[in-house]
Amino acid sequence: MIEQKRLPQWAINYLHYIQVPIQEPSHEYLKEICIAHLNRIPFENISTLLHFKEYHKKGKLVQDEEEFVKQLVQHHMGGTCYMINSSLNQLLNQLGFHSRYALLGGGHVALLVRLPNEKEEMYVDCGNSAPFFEPVRLETDYGNVSQYGGIEVRIRPGEEPGTYTYYRYVDGNLLTELIWSFDTKKTYRFDDFQTAIKKYFQPNDLFTSSLRCQIWQLDQKRSLSLVNNVLNIRDNNGNVEKHKLTGSNDIREVIDYEFKLPKLPVEDAIMVLQELGVDIFEDSEE
Repeated sequence: MIEQKRLPQWAINYLHYIQVPIQEPSHEYLKEICIAHLNRIPFENISTLLHFKEYHKKGKLVQDEEEFVKQLVQHHMGGTCYMINSSLNQLLNQLGFHSRYALLGGGHVALLVRLPNEKEEMYVDCGNSAPFFEPVRLETDYGNVSQYGGIEVRIRPGEEPGTYTYYRYVDGNLLTELIWSFDTKKTYRFDDFQTAIKKYFQPNDLFTSSLRCQIWQLDQKRSLSLVNNVLNIRDNNGNVEKHKLTGSNDIREVIDYEFKLPKLPVEDAIMVLQELGVDIFEDSEE
């Protein structure tokens, strides 16, 4: 049994936050971590907006799992793929899994995770607004579909050994901008992503020109997605309720009582967007 005293304090706090006990590495344990992660940690760009000025001063994003956990506990921040999956990578390696990075489509960071006594790597992705509630066995489950309420992701093998393509569908429609290829034969360090991160932090890019927050709530059989001032509530049957919010107070209330993230500094992120010339309350078709 992995002893609690052998784990660094940030890892103990991380597991405590997602309400998962320390266990030996196994497929079921990895699945438990994935489910808890997606239900407790939001995929959001609020943290991106709050770090916007700091990033442009430094010109680099540093992988820091301790800071990730600190912001998680103090501010209910999660992040996007760079911070969520890189911190999860560190946690899984501390717990005895063999975890490394994968780069999809030149910009999305996910994980390839292997159990200690197995050769096959599994795709793990908690830094994505997609329903990866369990690891995907790439080599032995060619027909894999990760799905929930009309959202589906399929990972299919490519022509070259070790290559795969990620396809995402919403209500039966393929999102062509989310067709990502990746090569499991390539290995990466976090700094290999700095070029992609630089583009990510450019003004007017997807995550610097909008307000986004998404989380799964399997206990309530639904997922929540806030894009600017529009809240989408999708149930497990694929039915979607849309609610247009008219001001910052409405967004604060939704974040507090629907997302249950009362420490998330959403007002500060809205102010950053205003400084960047973005009004999230303009009429939108989102």
